[in-house]
Amino acid sequence: MRDILHCDLNSFFASVECLKNPELKLIPMAVCGDPALRHGIILAKNDLAKKYGIVTAETIYSAQKKCRNLVLVKGNMADYEKYSILVKNIYLKYTDKVESFGIDECFLDVTESTKLFGDSETIANLIREDVKNTLGLTISIGVSFNKPLAKLR
Repeated sequence: MRDILHCDLNSFFASVECLKNPELKLIPMAVCGDPALRHGIILAKNDLAKKYGIVTAETIYSAQKKCRNLVLVKGNMADYEKYSILVKNIYLKYTDKVESFGIDECFLDVTESTKLFGDSETIANLIREDVKNTLGLTISIGVSFNKPLAKLR
C-alpha cells in the first residue's frame, strides 16, 4: 500500500502578502485582481476577512459590502511562484516524488520515505513544522493510500 500526502498551503496568496507586509495580519485583507479598478474577484483572504463571510471567487464589490474596511491587495504572481518553489524544495527533503496540483497544492508519495522519517502522519507533521519554521506559511496535509482520499482529508 502507498503512503500519499496532499499538501495544500493555507490561504496561500493572502499568507504570502502577510509575510511581505506583517501589518496585513492585523486587518481584514484580501488578494484580488486590480483593486484600483474594483475589477475582479477575491483570490484569497486572511482569517479576519473570513469572519466577515468573505469567500474566494466572490466579487470585490460584494466583499466590500460585507466589510467596509477590507484592505485589497493586488496579487503578485512572481512572489507566489517564488514561495511555491521554496515550499516544493522543502517537500524534496522528504521525497523525490512530488507532483504539483496547482501553485499551492502538491501530492507527495512518501511510501519509501517512511523508512527514513517514520509513518506518513509523522512525515506530514515534519513537513508542517518545516514549512512553518522555514517560510512562515501554514499548510494542511491530508494522508491516505491514494490521491483522491488524501485530498479529501
